[in-house]
Amino acid sequence: MAVDLPVTGGEIFVKSLKAQGVTSIFGMPGGHLTPVYASLYHHREEIRHYVVRHEGGAAFMADGYARSTGDIGVCLTIPGPGTTNASTGLGEAYTANSPVLLITGQNSSHLVQADPGKSFHGLDQRTFLSSITKHIEIIRTIDQIPGAVNRTFGALRSGRPKPALIELATDALSAESDLPIPTRNEGQHLSADISDLEQAVDLIQQSKRPFILAGSGVNHCRASNELIQLAEYLNAPVSTTAMGKGSIPEDSPYSLGVFRNSLTREAIESSDLVIALGTRFAYRETGSWTMEIKQPLLQIEADPGEISKEYPAQVGICADIQICLQQLNQSLEDQSRQDGWGDHTTQLHQQFEASECPQLVEDLRATMPRDAILAVDVHMDGYPSLPHFRVYQPGTFICSPISVTMGIALPAAIGAQVAYPDRKVVAIAGDGGFLMTSPDLATAVKYDLPIVIIVVNDNKLTSIEGSQVRQFGATLGVDLVNPDFVKFAESFGVVGLRVTHLSNFRSTLEKALSLDRPSLIEVVKN
Repeated sequence: MAVDLPVTGGEIFVKSLKAQGVTSIFGMPGGHLTPVYASLYHHREEIRHYVVRHEGGAAFMADGYARSTGDIGVCLTIPGPGTTNASTGLGEAYTANSPVLLITGQNSSHLVQADPGKSFHGLDQRTFLSSITKHIEIIRTIDQIPGAVNRTFGALRSGRPKPALIELATDALSAESDLPIPTRNEGQHLSADISDLEQAVDLIQQSKRPFILAGSGVNHCRASNELIQLAEYLNAPVSTTAMGKGSIPEDSPYSLGVFRNSLTREAIESSDLVIALGTRFAYRETGSWTMEIKQPLLQIEADPGEISKEYPAQVGICADIQICLQQLNQSLEDQSRQDGWGDHTTQLHQQFEASECPQLVEDLRATMPRDAILAVDVHMDGYPSLPHFRVYQPGTFICSPISVTMGIALPAAIGAQVAYPDRKVVAIAGDGGFLMTSPDLATAVKYDLPIVIIVVNDNKLTSIEGSQVRQFGATLGVDLVNPDFVKFAESFGVVGLRVTHLSNFRSTLEKALSLDRPSLIEVVKN
């Protein structure tokens, strides 16, 4: 039976999370956090807690939630080993610019000077996570809780998103007080400086063939409509970075898909202006920064440190991408300009539409609804989905293109399904990556999350095998011993299905998508 709770630090903390709009938390309980869990139980109708089987899965789930929604994903772990376990998912979120909040405990504040290496669950978490977070709050007293939570969410909602950490001392959580709870912090969303905007408009008006490169910044602030409006006005081809995939519907007549294929290289080489929206020019898009940009560059970016960091921008604007695009479109709407692309933009898109697609990816797209979410792990059959799986809205394609983190697909799909219980969510992984986070099947079953997980099984680390053969003519450590994946899934209560020939894959996926419970399809490759 529930009991009335005193106003402890744990209660103040949970109320502070509620005020910031948190409705889902992925976590693993532990003694340091008992006052938080007591309050979460009391508020379980408003904030739902999803227990995980490994803290790494909690961070991946929070990341999947964040990417699919554009909102903050929250995970909760014990200090020390819980934090180190979660750090891989936090590192992935850092490279992907995903707003993930890790909440963890800490020993009583009177032990602050003690050697962490001699303490229970000891870890200097600030030092450990400082390189993969944008904001850290260390809470040692109960009165610090409301302000720390408010500042953290303000930081997470400002500028280019990255993860954050809140650490809570046990005595701060168990202390009692009655403190006011700050209202929701929306963060800072900067508009473009008027003089910078005027320079951008002049640069665009001088161009005849602008090329638009859309990055994760467009996805995060959900500025698709504004991007499409700009592309229509300019008749400009649009390509996305890997993290920007979904920022423009890939059946739009302006879309050329993900940047760095031959088609997008042709388009950028034919252009006389590059408009970079919310992109950091990472190694994947730039060929490890060997690509040259000879045209003028207009860079619009929420992080001032990214402007001209990799390529010099003739005009750089630090602003919220959506707000800046609204300003830019309004400034351009009554002006006339010469269109140097003509029919070439349409022709480029038609070439993109006609590009050959691998059968597995084609069947995935043909079977999944338009608004379905696909989470892709790091494996040979997942790589082609980035250029070939068509995406039509933000947050519907989750992958690890920068850190290239194996094991992300299943837990990220769980996080996305929690965010969108009425949409279809599919994860696809290789046998190696799947087994890294496979216990997360238990979370999907416990909460009746009807995700579909596809496991491509060839009993080896195929991409590593290829590189080893090329470099030293043999292999080491790439052959795997796997379970019977169907029986493995069924042991959790997951529906297990097997495909031994790709001709049967589409019908099997249709069956799995029709179910109201988790399912796993093993695709056997000989």
